[in-house]
Amino acid sequence: MNNSNIDEIIKGCKKNDRNCQKLLFELFSKKMMGVCLRYCYNYETARDMVQDGFVKVYTKINDFKGDSAVQTWMTRIFINTCLSHINKLENKSIHLDINDLNVQYTTENSIGNEEVVENSIKNLPVTAVLEYINQLPEKYKIVLNMYSIDGYSHQQIAEALDIQIGSSKSRLSRARQLLIDLIKEKEN
Repeated sequence: MNNSNIDEIIKGCKKNDRNCQKLLFELFSKKMMGVCLRYCYNYETARDMVQDGFVKVYTKINDFKGDSAVQTWMTRIFINTCLSHINKLENKSIHLDINDLNVQYTTENSIGNEEVVENSIKNLPVTAVLEYINQLPEKYKIVLNMYSIDGYSHQQIAEALDIQIGSSKSRLSRARQLLIDLIKEKEN
């Protein structure tokens, strides 16, 4: 579908046209389901997040100014919807204890992790990589998704999750290491 058709659908959605809302859903629901599945552990929860996300899209569509692609704008809404859901479930802030041995990492372990991750996963199908990521503990999975897949900065992650920037960096490093270990264990 070309951009002028999408622009017409957006205009219709701004007028609460149900047919345009349906078309927008049909165009982007699978992509947004993929986003939600990266943040939610099960299909049913992800499906609920897709529904909640589209409700937010429809109610906030007048805020869309066209400064970015509609898919980019919608992806942010869906990520935030998933994060809000996760925060409600936790019902408390996640705090990182710097002395927690499960979270500590050494500089020599993190050197070259980018290369190791790349080499470990480059031959795996995308579905397999996503399955491995889904096996990570939630606090690591979220940061890995936000940073590596969705392109958030550590500052943005820290603000979204109400954590320190150092905690975001630490969780990303730990997520990468856990992912490497998991892939090594399963693939060897």
